[in-house]
Amino acid sequence: MNHLNFKLLSFYGISIAIVAVLFKVVTAYGETNLNAPPALAGSYRFDAKNLPECLKSDFLVLTIEQSGVYLSGNLRSGTSDGDRQKTAEEKPALVGKWENQGLSLSGAVPNLAGCSESTATGENSSVKLRGIVEKERLTGKISLKDGAAATDFIAEKAAVAQPQKQQH
Repeated sequence: MNHLNFKLLSFYGISIAIVAVLFKVVTAYGETNLNAPPALAGSYRFDAKNLPECLKSDFLVLTIEQSGVYLSGNLRSGTSDGDRQKTAEEKPALVGKWENQGLSLSGAVPNLAGCSESTATGENSSVKLRGIVEKERLTGKISLKDGAAATDFIAEKAAVAQPQKQQH
């Protein structure tokens, strides 16, 4: 009995070789053409002098959360660290995406201090934000109403405070 069949052995050898070549081709393509989006998550503090009158507060921060190319976040004005902590815990009011080397976020933002139209009536401000992240700086355009002229802005990424370890 001949247990070693040449046809069967050549079939398995060729099949394994084809799978190995396809794996190399797909891997080479992925390494050259598929790139993960940059890490955008964090808090960005706005330079208030470049913003529309309504948003000229002492402190305006955009908090971004990221899941791959999908983004969500909050835009809040305030003056204290407590406000910053509260923003991080809120349900994200802005949603968007990272595409074509830029980000876009839009949504209805509640309680922007200084926006008399929205805070007096208890309504939310409709915000559209488009920008590019270069190093630790976000630059782009922000508009508060549909059809309103967009205003240029610059926001610096805030340093993340590292929690201190407790020693026993």
